[in-house]
Amino acid sequence: MAASKKPLVNYTTDVQHLVVEKCSPCHIAGKGNKLSLDNYDALKTNIDEVLVRIEKNPGEHGFMPMKRAKLSDSTITVFKTWKADGFVK
Repeated sequence: MAASKKPLVNYTTDVQHLVVEKCSPCHIAGKGNKLSLDNYDALKTNIDEVLVRIEKNPGEHGFMPMKRAKLSDSTITVFKTWKADGFVK
């Protein structure tokens, strides 16, 4: 029996709500004063920088999400897996 293939991480169902929930209001167009990351193209273009920043620890220069607790390992994994899976929309 072949092992079932794990579904790919999808922007629309797996990633988008995390950006709205975890990166708001700073990175949501019209609500913050930082780079908007609330759409597929913007997040895909900036994913390497996002990953660097969300993997930092509080107190480190560039840590994100600023003024909030560090994202859980499982949340960070969603962003990493989305990139590794080829940015499925």
